[in-house]
Amino acid sequence: MQTDRLVVANARGRYLALLLGALAFVAIGAAIVLRHPSLEGFLIGGASIVFFGGGAVLFAFQLLDRRPRLVLDDEGLTDRTLGVGTIPWRDIAGAQLRTVRGHAFVCLHLRNPEQWSARLSARQRRLAALNQRMGYAMLNVNLSGVAADPQAVLKRILRYSAMYEPGRG
Repeated sequence: MQTDRLVVANARGRYLALLLGALAFVAIGAAIVLRHPSLEGFLIGGASIVFFGGGAVLFAFQLLDRRPRLVLDDEGLTDRTLGVGTIPWRDIAGAQLRTVRGHAFVCLHLRNPEQWSARLSARQRRLAALNQRMGYAMLNVNLSGVAADPQAVLKRILRYSAMYEPGRG
């Protein structure tokens, strides 16, 4: 099978905006601590510094990370955030697009979900079970924070996985 390779990276502009926003809240937290030398000022400003400072570190890593986040090619689907390696097209029975508060996910319907569940850590298996109880698939491709059209990604997954439907030559 010959597929058009799709490589999707992080949406760098989005992570830059998030980084700048987080740094602004860190600065606000520092100003609160400096201008209000009381326990309340320290707690409020300190909480802002810690929370948004952690976010700033995360956003900076995502901004600087140049590795592909999602690859669709002849081998199958590789989503670096899932941590299960490449899922061959023959193992994907279907997919559907779901959104939660503007964040898109492609829910993967797998032919042998137990095989893929075994590759997950105990924590990831608990999260996968929670996903399923909430109506999602065991494995979901998170398209939040990537530079790709969710509908285009879904169509490509469905097209490639359909080549391996039982009964197709």
